[in-house]
Amino acid sequence: MRTAIGLCCFLTLSAVIAGEPTSGLRPGDEVSAWEPVHVSGPHAGTKTCPVCTYLEAPVLLAFAKNVESAGLLAKPLEEIAVAHHTGKLKVMLVVLDGSDEQLRKLATDSALQSVMLCRPDPMRKEKQLKAYKIDTTVSNSVILYQDYTVRIAWTGLKVADLALVKTAAGEYLPKR
Repeated sequence: MRTAIGLCCFLTLSAVIAGEPTSGLRPGDEVSAWEPVHVSGPHAGTKTCPVCTYLEAPVLLAFAKNVESAGLLAKPLEEIAVAHHTGKLKVMLVVLDGSDEQLRKLATDSALQSVMLCRPDPMRKEKQLKAYKIDTTVSNSVILYQDYTVRIAWTGLKVADLALVKTAAGEYLPKR
């Protein structure tokens, strides 16, 4: 238990050190149902609610400011999703500003198969981002939640910081 608390404190501190304002839900916050537009991945072409679909399962949810910011996260998130393909952890990348065409190109260029690549529903975007406390000026906001509760949160991750996300997700790797 102490290790988990220490890891959580370290990871939260890492997010603060990144130098960007806090964005996204924080540890202990509850996630709410929402219906993003799925552009690629297992729910492509739908507005499937990940919270309603995966219930108590762990979800790694990343919000990227734009397609460029999402490009830095896409391949590392796909690696995490592939490593967990037989387990319960789901991985989702939401691009705040980008067309379906740009997102499909990102999915192709990054060889995304397992990551749910989405964008907010244009009719509900403001409400969806407010519910998740997303600051649209921040490059990215990433949360890991389970049982509807945020366990770990990061803001403004750099490529070098993605090892922290992989380590945190590792707890959910299927036991062999």
